[in-house]
Amino acid sequence: MPRLRRRARQLPLPGMEVARGRRRRSAGRGGIVRRLHGSLGTAPITRRRMLEGTLAWVTAAIAAALGIPALAAWISPALRKETQDWVPVGSLADPGPGQPDLNVVGEPVATSFTRLVQDAYLAAQPQPVAVFVVNHGDGKFTVFDNRCTHLGCPVNWKEESRQYFSPCHGGVFDEDGRVLGGPPPRPLDRYAYKVEQDVLYAGELFQVNENLQRITQ
Repeated sequence: MPRLRRRARQLPLPGMEVARGRRRRSAGRGGIVRRLHGSLGTAPITRRRMLEGTLAWVTAAIAAALGIPALAAWISPALRKETQDWVPVGSLADPGPGQPDLNVVGEPVATSFTRLVQDAYLAAQPQPVAVFVVNHGDGKFTVFDNRCTHLGCPVNWKEESRQYFSPCHGGVFDEDGRVLGGPPPRPLDRYAYKVEQDVLYAGELFQVNENLQRITQ
């Protein structure tokens, strides 16, 4: 039988095994770093990325600075607070030139008076307060606040339908201020009034329920 030749084992040259080990360790370190870098998902911070991030923060700060006052100005009619002093609305004896005639009975008269008003974000200062005054005769009046009880939008008087109408959200009130339609939660608010020496004065603002009974002090 032919004899099987055993392949001679080639011995590595001195230093070869060490080099291979170094390459494996080096490759292993590189793989760990790459895996760690991929798991963190970070990228080097460059000048461009820093500028983009700074610009984003500045833009957000400007938007907040502009948006907060704008929002406050939008909702301030519903949040404003008025002083409770008696202030003159108009003269019943002599309205004077350019002044509304408050002696007209049964018709809402659009007018205004000046009062210190505390807005949502401003200090109290004199501001005109718009109202509708209804003279019922015999010295009896109703002084309606002209703001819708939904979000404070001004209402208009429609003579043809004899209704108050809020154009913002479709609120409708009858001539006594009761809600006929839309989102308003209660009738039109009113001002206390008094007549002294033929002058109509407005006092504190109050709310009424569906039966027109006062519900706030």
